[in-house]
Amino acid sequence: MIKLIATDMDGTLLNDRKELPPDFYYILDELKKCDIHFVIASGRSFTTLKLNFEGSMDKLDFICDNGAYVVVNGRLVSRSILDSVKLREMLETCLSLEGVTPVLCGMKGTYFERTDEDFYNEVRKYYLNFTCVDDILSVEDEIFKVAVCDKKGPRNNALPVLSEKFAEDFTVAETGPRWIDIMNKGINKGAALEILQRELNISKAETMSFGDYFNDVELLLAAEHSYVMENAHPEMAQYAKYRAKSNNDCGVTAVIKEYLNE
Repeated sequence: MIKLIATDMDGTLLNDRKELPPDFYYILDELKKCDIHFVIASGRSFTTLKLNFEGSMDKLDFICDNGAYVVVNGRLVSRSILDSVKLREMLETCLSLEGVTPVLCGMKGTYFERTDEDFYNEVRKYYLNFTCVDDILSVEDEIFKVAVCDKKGPRNNALPVLSEKFAEDFTVAETGPRWIDIMNKGINKGAALEILQRELNISKAETMSFGDYFNDVELLLAAEHSYVMENAHPEMAQYAKYRAKSNNDCGVTAVIKEYLNE
């Protein structure tokens, strides 16, 4: 019996227009009736997710910032704050790279320096509660994650540099075609899902998960019933037991409806 369902947002639950499936809130109500926990597992920050799901917060649990911030039954159960000295080094490294803009994700909100319209259009796909600052190095907040936007493509630009400098002590994850996330070592969606499972006394065998990109690998591995999306990166198929329809075909809710109707 499934007792917990966790899904990535972008490229998984949301379609390419960043829209929820039309039947999402119906499904959410049905899961609540069955006492099945539904978990949003996202690289987005909690400050953004609260706006995304305003009005339904009591029906959801959250894995935010790729696992750096975890909320269960409306209660913060885990957070992982970056060391301020290392954080400054990360930012200075990012600022030295061409085409790279760092975004700080913290307790009070999201921060980045003013830049071009292309970056602004990219960042607002994922972050709503943000502040443009004159100097990213002067931000005062508890920071969980550095999200790195790389307009040149991370694999051939920022990722090798950031991995060489920081991967030994931090999680450096490629999270999208233009994004890298840096968190404390051991922080990922799968580790966060295991925290949820312990909090709720739910086993891996009672867990279903959905994902499409490399920051979802651990999320898929932490669930017995794991689904990779049809639109996922080709290398992701090896990490899941099953395939779901694409995000544009409401693959997540289609699988859940099939399960509920069994």
